[in-house]
Parts: sequence; C-alpha cells; structure tokens
Amino acid sequence: MAGVLAASAVLTFPGRGARRRLETAVLGRPRGPRWRVRWAGVWPTALSAVALGILCSLLARSTVLAILVPFGAWRGYQLWTARNTRLAVERRRAEIIELCVTLGAELRAGREAREALRVAAAGACPELALYFAGPPSAVGDVVQVLRTAAGTPGRESLAGLAACWQVADGGAGMVAAVGELVDVLRAERTQRRELDAELAGVRSSARLLALLPSLGLVIGSGMGLAPVPMLLHTGVGQGCLVLGIGFVAGGVMWMNRIAGAAEALS
Repeated sequence: MAGVLAASAVLTFPGRGARRRLETAVLGRPRGPRWRVRWAGVWPTALSAVALGILCSLLARSTVLAILVPFGAWRGYQLWTARNTRLAVERRRAEIIELCVTLGAELRAGREAREALRVAAAGACPELALYFAGPPSAVGDVVQVLRTAAGTPGRESLAGLAACWQVADGGAGMVAAVGELVDVLRAERTQRRELDAELAGVRSSARLLALLPSLGLVIGSGMGLAPVPMLLHTGVGQGCLVLGIGFVAGGVMWMNRIAGAAEALS
C-alpha cells in the first residue's frame, strides 16, 4: 500500500520542467546551480521508476526487480525522450524549408524583404514570427535574430538564410540565394531519408534479436520448465537475468551508436 501511494504521489507531480518554467516566469531565469536546473524535470521520473521497482520487488518477492525495473523504466524514458527530440528536430527542419519556399514566393511577388520574411515566418514557424512582429528594423537585427534562432536543434539552416540576407542586404539577390538554399535543404532531407531507409533494416534486426530471449521464456513456460520463477527466486537465475539484460542492452546501444555514427558521417 505504501509503495502504491508513493508511486501515485510521484506520478501526479507537475509535468517536466514545471518548477523551472515557474521560476523563469517569476525570476526571469531558473534559480539554483546548473545541475539542479538540468535535472529539475528528470527527478520525478527517476523517483517514479524507483517506487515502481520497489513495488514490483515486494509483489514478486524478488530483490533483483528492485534494480531491473527502475533500469528498464529509465531506459524506456530515455528512448521516449530521444524519439520526441528526433521528431521535434525533423518538424523544425520541415518548417525551415517551408519558410524558405514561402519567402522566395513572396519575394518573387514583389513584397519587401522584411515583410516577406514576416509573412513566411507567420505561416511556417510562428515561434520565429514573434521576433518580426514589430516595426521594421535594420538588416543587422534580422541577421542576428536568424543566427540566434539557428542555435536551436533543427533550425541550423537559418544560419544559411542569415548569410543570404547579409550578403544580399535584403535586395533583389535574395530570390536566387533563397532558391539555392531551398534546393540544398531539400537535397539534405532526401539524403537523410535514404539513410534512414538503409538503416531501418539494421535497427529492426537488432530489436528482433533483443526480443528473442523473451520468446525463449514463453516457450520454456509452455513446456512446463518454469524459467521465470528460476530467474527471479534463485541466485544463479538472478545472476543470469542481470547478465542477459546487460548483454541485450549493450547490444542495442552498440547498434544505436553505429547507426548514429553513420548518420553523422552522412
């Protein structure tokens, strides 16, 4: 009962970064050392994983679950966070391509450069449009805003747009420069998609191999060998369980590192 209450209390804690956002709104910036600011949205998940591990250990009467369940929950949280980050980066890249396409169309239609950028940003990237909502300012301000926004993952290509703006000074040369930038960004997107398609088979094979031990447990249980109680309630079984999960996790991480290296080289 205590474990259920502890897990419920942690899981109902405000969402990730709630305290950090509150301090930013009130104080202008998060308060405290960098490590606390970085981990402010992580520790509720960590405590939830520990509470879940203790609860599973008590219910199954197996001490090894107090270690394996938090590890599995934390690893799952990392994979989920990495997936969301990857999707956010791809979404921002698509927004920048759409922004450049719209900007080129507005410039060819005869609209003034800053007004064209404001219209394109409002349609493709509302977060960036907030910086251009005010009255017109110097070209240097536009370049600085674009370079600052390029520091966000997925928006690195805004540095190229800033260079085009600075060189063309927002003039007629912007049309050709933006057109070339769009061609480059589309070529890079095509290359990334081709690489993802080539690596999909490798990732699928590694995940399938990682699931094979679970299939062995199901087959063993169907044959009446009772492998699960042996793994959970005997010293030898617990050692084999820890080693097996460690080898599987290491293999999957190794595969991810190889795929990441291939993506970085591309």
